[in-house]
Amino acid sequence: MKKALAMMLAMIMVFSMVACAKTEPEETASDEASKAPVVVTDDAEVGLEEEEEVSIQTSGEGGGFTIAPLYFYTNKYCLKEGIDNLGYTSLGYFFFFNATGKEELNLCIASEPETIDPGLVASVDGSTYSQHQFEGLMKYVSTNTAVGDDPSLLNYQIAPGMAESYTSKTNEDGTITYTFTLRDALWSDGQPVTAADFEYAWKRIVNPETASDYGYILDGIVVNAAEIQAGEKTPDELGVVAVDEKTLDITILTECPYFIELCAFSSLMPLRQDVVEANGTAWTDPANIVVNGPYKATEWVHDSVIVMEKNANYYDVEALGPEKINWYLSDSETAILQSYKAGDFDFIETFPADEINPLKESGDCFVVPYVGTYYIYLNCENIPDWRARAAITLVIDREHLVTNVTQAGEVPATGMVAAGIQDSTKADFAAKNSEGGVPSMYKWLQENCADPLGLDLNNYEDCCELATILLEQAVADGFDVSKTLYYCYNTSDSHQVIAEAVQSDVANVLGMNMELTNQDWNVYTNGLAEGTFGVARLGWIADYNDPVTYLELFTNGNSYNYGLWVSDEYTDLIASAKALGGGAERDAILYEAEIVLFSGTMA
Repeated sequence: MKKALAMMLAMIMVFSMVACAKTEPEETASDEASKAPVVVTDDAEVGLEEEEEVSIQTSGEGGGFTIAPLYFYTNKYCLKEGIDNLGYTSLGYFFFFNATGKEELNLCIASEPETIDPGLVASVDGSTYSQHQFEGLMKYVSTNTAVGDDPSLLNYQIAPGMAESYTSKTNEDGTITYTFTLRDALWSDGQPVTAADFEYAWKRIVNPETASDYGYILDGIVVNAAEIQAGEKTPDELGVVAVDEKTLDITILTECPYFIELCAFSSLMPLRQDVVEANGTAWTDPANIVVNGPYKATEWVHDSVIVMEKNANYYDVEALGPEKINWYLSDSETAILQSYKAGDFDFIETFPADEINPLKESGDCFVVPYVGTYYIYLNCENIPDWRARAAITLVIDREHLVTNVTQAGEVPATGMVAAGIQDSTKADFAAKNSEGGVPSMYKWLQENCADPLGLDLNNYEDCCELATILLEQAVADGFDVSKTLYYCYNTSDSHQVIAEAVQSDVANVLGMNMELTNQDWNVYTNGLAEGTFGVARLGWIADYNDPVTYLELFTNGNSYNYGLWVSDEYTDLIASAKALGGGAERDAILYEAEIVLFSGTMA
């Protein structure tokens, strides 16, 4: 490896260069000494006299790196023998509608949810509860093919739900109107499901007063959605109209490759206006809730259990499996596993990483594909210099993380868009945007910073060297490296050990101090929205198979842009992509956008 020459600075370097291998301090010092670093004194170079001096000059203005992707998910679970016909999609939903083997299932997939209001849910567990209580225009059904090595788990795919059929036509102005014809179906209180229930729910979610995290989901897709979100138009102007009780028209701006898939999304389930508005936030209490899906909540003991029983008025009730589903709530992975081993739980989705291999050997644990990215936000207000944010991104040892910490077959992330997401040619987006051997999140850094210094960002040691150089330049321009950064995560043993690994890498390589702090999941995202953190963990599971499900999150003002990044260039790229129905031009824009997300500026 060619050792980069130190840059000439008028001030004494704040940080000494350190090797990035995970060694004891004595070994690090010895290793550094053996590399004979260049020393700059009074503009005269000492040592390595035959090497030509090389430097880079960056600017701290602008720049991206509002996130640091860590790894692409896999999904692990434990299932008791004798329970069959569970459903699954790689978007992370488990379905227990048609499960056989027990009349009453005891499950634990998460801790207390923030809400089970479909229009307000913002998590996979919350969406799973919605999928069991409500049914959208489209729904998920079994393909009768097994997922991975577990014959008990079946692949699910999109099929008509409340919509018995649909058609589409292109209008004179270029917009497209989808007409959905609803099947005969009843709410749990016996009233008919109507097109007006969908119109109400879709207009409710885009209404800024609802303050839905997913309020943006229809922006750039359904006519007037973006304008309503921006406060420029009113919700009644959304391009969603109940023509009559059984006919729903939805007008979209242009062809959208994932629109029909969206129609099964949990945030777009129908809702009864009279029930929601008569009960306020208490409408989801078991005493008040009215549903149109296969199961209905009949009891909710907070921080303990949500009980759901068959909805007798569901049109396909005869095909349902268990009479009762008990969703137990806990954030203690150790306690969850103990309950599973004791026979109290039939299915669990979270447990300590060091138990994965023994559980696989016993036949209890299975690992299946999962289209998701685990990442950390880097707050652009509390870490204002992109070079410091890039330095943090560079020094995280992802190979160590997936091999020794998470241990469930995850792979180091190459960018924000998860493996499994496809472009219009069905090529894997993450793989294609990292062609040439450089992860997409390092492409700009490789070309503009690493190449001139002779560094290879596929090499962790070189990543750390560039990180140190970038941070030195940030400090020289006024970045306060002594400031403590608060690393926030929702309470979980797994999230804690990941946070500790990141904390260690950042401290050992950059000398930056991170203090770990955690919150319960039911309040965690509200805490992120307050913006007080320096670093905060989150995972994003794809809502549909398109890169936009990830890249849209970081546009100006998006409710999930917790890092408070502002980039008109990036926001315009995403808007341009959403205005196209698909194809090579759209693909190229989205590939470019991910690179912009991880770009800096040169002096």
